[in-house]
Amino acid sequence: MRAALLVLLILATVLAQVAIAPFFPLAGVVVELPVVVLLLLAIFAGPGAVMVGLPVLVLFLGFSTNVEYEWLVLAYLPLLPCAAWIQRQRAIPQTPYALALVMAVGAAVWTRLVFATVAITSGASPDLGSLVTSILLPGAAFDAALLSVGYFLCRQVRLPTHSLNLEEAEF
Repeated sequence: MRAALLVLLILATVLAQVAIAPFFPLAGVVVELPVVVLLLLAIFAGPGAVMVGLPVLVLFLGFSTNVEYEWLVLAYLPLLPCAAWIQRQRAIPQTPYALALVMAVGAAVWTRLVFATVAITSGASPDLGSLVTSILLPGAAFDAALLSVGYFLCRQVRLPTHSLNLEEAEF
């Protein structure tokens, strides 16, 4: 039952990313909903949910966008190991809000850099100045703000946070 709900959440995320998010840009940047949902899943459902949800997310996004699967995997796959590494370096047993914010900003910059690389390899102009000021910084702020809202709502519902380390998450 949990896996079916997870697949429905991922499907809703993909649909919202391709059908709704482009209509609500902030400073010309569209929120990267898959990053926000994967991070919230990692924090509140544990790394196992992300390991199940990531291939489903990549499959659905690959079908619904013009981005090839290998780019999607490169964009989203490092999220969980990097978050676990950050948590391990700080020796934090659970995932506090500050760590979630750091993960959101790092993930937003990484995924947008990967997608900018896709655009540049497809023929877009490689303008580093506008990439940073028009895409990376506003995108990181937008994703961090949305993650903050999601984190606050999940904490209000009293969802417990989980460790991102596989050993501590009893994987």
